[in-house]
Amino acid sequence: MSSLLFALMRENPIPGLALASLNAIVALCLVALSLSLGITIATIAWVHSLREIRPGPVRLVRRTIA
Repeated sequence: MSSLLFALMRENPIPGLALASLNAIVALCLVALSLSLGITIATIAWVHSLREIRPGPVRLVRRTIA
């Protein structure tokens, strides 16, 4: 497959340029996706840390000793 692509590139460089630009677009999309996921996870962790955690009341069980 790559030898066919190299043969086409000798005659016409357009397919190679199209493939390189497609690779660049895919790489930019992956970088944008990873950044948005990182920001989302960081925001969720920050909101979770702001929440007040109040412990519930502790109830003791009364035992009678006979």
